[in-house]
Amino acid sequence: MIKKITNTLPLIFLFHACILNAANNDLEEIVVVGSMEDVSSVPGSGVAIDLEQLERFDYTDLHQILGSVPGVYIREEDGYGLRPNIGIRGAVAERSQKITIMEDGILITPAPYSAPAAYYVPNVSRMQAVEVLKGPSAIRHGPHTVGGAVNLVTADVRPSRFAEIDASYGTDEFYKLQGLYSDRFEDLEFAIDLASVGTDGFKELDGGGDTGFVKNEANLKIHREFAGEKEQVLTFKVGWADEDADETYLGLTDADFDDNPVRRYRASQLANFKSDHSTVHLIHGIQWSDSLSVNTKIYWHRFNREWNKLDGFIVGPSLQSVLANPELFVSQYRLISGQRNSIPSDTDTDVLDVTNNDRTFTSSGVQVTAHYEFVTGSLSHRFSSGLRYHFDEVDRKHQLASFLMIDGLMTSDGKVRGPKVLNHAETDAWSLFVEDEIVFGDLTISLGGRFEDIQGELQNKLTSIESDSDQDAATIGAGLHWQVTDSIGLLIGAYEGFSPAAPGSGAEPEETTNYEYGGRYDGDLGRLELIGFFSDYENLLGRCRVSDAGCNPGQEFNGGSVEIAGAEFSVSRSFDVGDRLELEVSLVHTYTESAFQESFFSQFSQWGLVRKGDELPYLPEHRGQIQIGLVADKWRVWTSVNTQTEMREEAGKGDVKLGLHADKYTTVDFSGVWIVNDHWEAQISIKNALDESAIVSHRPYGARPNRTRSLMGRVKYTF
Repeated sequence: MIKKITNTLPLIFLFHACILNAANNDLEEIVVVGSMEDVSSVPGSGVAIDLEQLERFDYTDLHQILGSVPGVYIREEDGYGLRPNIGIRGAVAERSQKITIMEDGILITPAPYSAPAAYYVPNVSRMQAVEVLKGPSAIRHGPHTVGGAVNLVTADVRPSRFAEIDASYGTDEFYKLQGLYSDRFEDLEFAIDLASVGTDGFKELDGGGDTGFVKNEANLKIHREFAGEKEQVLTFKVGWADEDADETYLGLTDADFDDNPVRRYRASQLANFKSDHSTVHLIHGIQWSDSLSVNTKIYWHRFNREWNKLDGFIVGPSLQSVLANPELFVSQYRLISGQRNSIPSDTDTDVLDVTNNDRTFTSSGVQVTAHYEFVTGSLSHRFSSGLRYHFDEVDRKHQLASFLMIDGLMTSDGKVRGPKVLNHAETDAWSLFVEDEIVFGDLTISLGGRFEDIQGELQNKLTSIESDSDQDAATIGAGLHWQVTDSIGLLIGAYEGFSPAAPGSGAEPEETTNYEYGGRYDGDLGRLELIGFFSDYENLLGRCRVSDAGCNPGQEFNGGSVEIAGAEFSVSRSFDVGDRLELEVSLVHTYTESAFQESFFSQFSQWGLVRKGDELPYLPEHRGQIQIGLVADKWRVWTSVNTQTEMREEAGKGDVKLGLHADKYTTVDFSGVWIVNDHWEAQISIKNALDESAIVSHRPYGARPNRTRSLMGRVKYTF
């Protein structure tokens, strides 16, 4: 891998030296959206969530943070957002694999090309901003451009000494402890960021035991600005994180969920997820002239994970079948719930399959972006271009172990079993984007294109079969924004989306043509945005996970043509309601509809028998949030109400409740902050204050709950 990057460096730096560029962004180029003021005039839609918004409710879950963004869909899984499921404008939310997730503009998921499932995301509580980009502008942030991109922006290094301790504690022994120290040593500015988050868990394991997690993280950022004829900045980042979670894929039958939604069966007692993540980033920016700047990023990530979890029976029905129909599989249901003992036999029908999914991921690359501002006649241009070489790989070893249920305890049967999966996948990818933002009076026109050259390889070490794949994609996009008045703007855009298939899968990549249209108001009456979107999928792509029945992990399926349409609405306004007291109100709502355009039968369990006109699974028709806050000089109080309608969990049409579905739910959060003085700040927050219980998913195995009501206290001290 090191050799691959080294051989590429001369070409990268030749490009770095020659390409034209205009720096209307920070030289480090860690943001992709900027502030909400920046968003107001771009020919595309995006949202910037700043630090004040991130800290309103002391959220540590990316799902909760993105609840304030229209056009974004989330699928809860563990209640804490440990493994996020995020989709944008209809792109499937499963493990966030169809969106591009970045940290400071750098791809951050373990292997974005070879294995795009987001089993790792950075600790969002240490971020100073979260950005979501949709529409034509998303074309520059690949490889997955069918929906959009999420960028997590880390805290800046302070130019002078700064220290902060941030501690939270609450229900289920939940805690968050963070420390930040920033200082200057001669010409170097540096920051050290330490964090630990953990809990005993809100679920109750039959027979006792922890169901929570502990996550630790340490980061060092060093920043240097160079004086001279050309302004330059250099930032070096190194980070480490680990996680130890007693988390399972095993859910409940619907009847058991109704009786006790936080129950966990005894067969899940061995479930454990362990991981560690290492990060190295080197970012260099140079201002060649008043109109030309170039940014170079070199990055390396390594992620190791082992997930030991119940996968089913050595011989017998799938867990999905047992939990969906316990009356038909009484013996198997009583076994996983610990109500009876296993009966040893040669058939292995009473033997439980506990598989350790051991995977190691590496990703690395070099990317150069450039911006050049120039004028031709009455037209002003902001021309941008970027070139990236990226390499990533994954080694999978899914090792089967067999256990008996004896007196409510999982007990090894002593047999040596072979691995289920043993393979290696890797990808070399070159990508190039160009974009020209042209300003003519009150009109801003954005024209862009992206090219991907992806070479993949898959080695199945169990069958000694090797397969290669070669994917090339050239996509284009265009957007227009017309500033009708100082406060009213209209926008329209279209672009081609792309999401590559996995190495050696044999499936066709996912391709879409996306459209958006709408208007914005930003003036004395507040801020309002109404945008319609339409996504025309030429080829929908489904990917089999370990937990899916009837397919091999990593196997991909083509779902043909699909149409997705919707509308995004957001409004916010502040009111003076007293002496130095403001009332702030914000509302977001997303409406979505979808339809398969052809009939077919698929082994992919989320699709199955599809008839033309069937709706996509895991795409709620309505999703919304309203936040209301009272803000004074020394205190502020916030309420957030989040709601989502039922979601299908398999393709279909008609009444959602008649098929397999996730529940409609509404949750209410409260938060109160007291600014004691210049150093001390105290906060009390309540999540899910009404203790609403809902089935958020029947996948992977059975009904799974949202997080129960939790009370949290927080103090922050700034030196």
